[in-house]
Amino acid sequence: MDCLRTGFNTVVIGGAAIGWLVISTILAAPFLWLTFSNRDRAVRKFVYIQSRGIVFLARLASKGLHVEKQTRPAGSCVIVANHASAIDLYTISAFGFDNIVYITKGWVFKLPFFRYVMNGAGYIDAETTTPEEILARCKNAVEKGCDIVFFPQGSRKDPQARFKSGAFYLAKELNLPVVPVGIAGTQKMLPAGKIMIEPARLVLKMFPVMSPKDYVGELGHLHMAQAAKKQIMDFFNEETKERL
Repeated sequence: MDCLRTGFNTVVIGGAAIGWLVISTILAAPFLWLTFSNRDRAVRKFVYIQSRGIVFLARLASKGLHVEKQTRPAGSCVIVANHASAIDLYTISAFGFDNIVYITKGWVFKLPFFRYVMNGAGYIDAETTTPEEILARCKNAVEKGCDIVFFPQGSRKDPQARFKSGAFYLAKELNLPVVPVGIAGTQKMLPAGKIMIEPARLVLKMFPVMSPKDYVGELGHLHMAQAAKKQIMDFFNEETKERL
């Protein structure tokens, strides 16, 4: 039965997801282009709507989707999440974050159609942008009310990869709260390097907010990274173990 559903998910739901992303981008492009003021905000809102559509389709392809939320900060924050699937980027929308700037790898900016959306939304290429420029652009984004999203593992290929500390250093520099997010199940539904969409139970969990003020000293951002990784990966490993 799972084999049949995998085929259905891949052909029908996967096709619907690609169609949704491409067609919605083509249809929205003229309206976004004609938005002269706050165009980048309009593009980010559009990406949020696109992402909610992908989460809806992922729910249809899954064996259930559970989202556990916490009270989010009143202002801007840094969101950090584990990363094992292409679906992960879209799952952040399930928590209601609708004005976010992603810090991501350069290859995403080379994709047809989507590179225009990435640039229009003000997303940041972590590979071609210097740390100083990233800090300055993030500060500018925060002044516009944006939240900043990092996947500190940097790659989907190793679900157990270490968390890099850049997101936490930025949080301390800009005095922004950190919201850790755990994502489980997407690594089974659509793992890195695969195209078949397997049915899997998806669990998304937002952890309590972390304050940079609680991690003092020159190595404070490293300790914050370790604390965030522990709770996210403990959750991920427990959810993964339960489904073996």
